[in-house]
Amino acid sequence: MVKAPEKFLDTYLSRGKGVASKTGKKSSRVQMRKISDEELARLKQNLQTVWGIYCTPEIKEILSKKQDVKLLTIDGSNACVNIGFTDKGILMEYELDMGDQKELAGARIYKQDRIIINRYFTPESGVEALLKTTNDALHVMVDILIDRELSESEIWNAIEKGEQIHLSTI
Repeated sequence: MVKAPEKFLDTYLSRGKGVASKTGKKSSRVQMRKISDEELARLKQNLQTVWGIYCTPEIKEILSKKQDVKLLTIDGSNACVNIGFTDKGILMEYELDMGDQKELAGARIYKQDRIIINRYFTPESGVEALLKTTNDALHVMVDILIDRELSESEIWNAIEKGEQIHLSTI
């Protein structure tokens, strides 16, 4: 039978505490983005429209037969964002331009990721979290959803035709 040395756990856990304190202190206060009441209302309406469409039985039936439904393509100055529906929720795929890296002979670096963004579509806490986020791709999405009102019929028509609504901040 394998047995850990005496006081192994105490030593290991105390070492972990010392390492955690050296990593630096994160700011507990994140600056919330300032927007007007009109912009806030438009953002909330757009989020509710997209979430409402996602929750319909028709979309759930489509997702049971098909893996995903592409919805929006958003082009920003430093990010390209695709938003769609999956059986797990609303998926955002994005590519961020991280700029040049001198260490890599001036090569341009891009960050690609996929995240489920359901939490941002919930009534109050979602909008607040979206306005506090530090994710640049989410900033691009917020800019579009503040600037442009998405109509429910426009979204349904795009889904029906198998197309995506293309929006740009450039």
